[in-house]
Amino acid sequence: MKTLRPKYGQTIIYVILLVVAFIAMTMARRCTSISPLPEITQSKSLGDTIDVAILYGPTSYYLYSDTLGGINLDMLQAFGKETASPLKFWPIVNLHDALTRLENGKYDMLASLPSDNSVKQRFLTTRSVFLDRMVLIQLSDTSGNTPIHSALELSGKTIHIQQDSPAAMRISNLSNEIGDSIYIKAEQDMSEEYLCMLVATGKVPLAVVNEKIANKMQSQYPRLSYDNPVSFTQFQVWLINKDDTLLLHKANNWLDEFQSKPDYRQLIEKY
Repeated sequence: MKTLRPKYGQTIIYVILLVVAFIAMTMARRCTSISPLPEITQSKSLGDTIDVAILYGPTSYYLYSDTLGGINLDMLQAFGKETASPLKFWPIVNLHDALTRLENGKYDMLASLPSDNSVKQRFLTTRSVFLDRMVLIQLSDTSGNTPIHSALELSGKTIHIQQDSPAAMRISNLSNEIGDSIYIKAEQDMSEEYLCMLVATGKVPLAVVNEKIANKMQSQYPRLSYDNPVSFTQFQVWLINKDDTLLLHKANNWLDEFQSKPDYRQLIEKY
């Protein structure tokens, strides 16, 4: 019996060591199953998934009654379906942050902005998705009169825009054209829709937004005036990370085909 005790004790030790090893392995599996990466980068593991930053606004991505819609949203959904490309949408308000993420590869595409040099220097741009132009918005009085009647009267005035909006370059050029300063107040965390609301409620005197957005917002705020354009008609384009020429080629090929269909004309008329 004395010879059995050491073997029995050794067996107990082995069992304990095996249990400890099993627990350690189980904990290791649990720890490795929790990804420390934020959700925005995890989608890259899905392979061909395209991360699309989509600007929130009445013509881009918006809630109409209980249905989501907008030119960009509807077109991108058609693009994803017809090219068999899974898309993940990231609704955005902060344009500055979104452009930085697009530049750093966190997003693959952004929809959409007017095409100009400030945009083309940083990103690849698709062919025109739809047409729009920048307009000055202001509050009219009860008789429909507005304080500003032409660009010449913007001398010394402050205009609110989204931070990193192409409107900054246009206002700067306009300042040179009239030979006097026009001051820009760049709003980092405001959508163009919200800028319209601030002007319509008298909290901000002047702002520049896209005409299609101003038109939609005027239906809610009849005294919102956008009779003064500050740019010619511009191409609205999708922005793509500069390294992704394959996505640019795919998007342009699809746009060429889609814009020749009645579906495209119906979509433009709808919004």
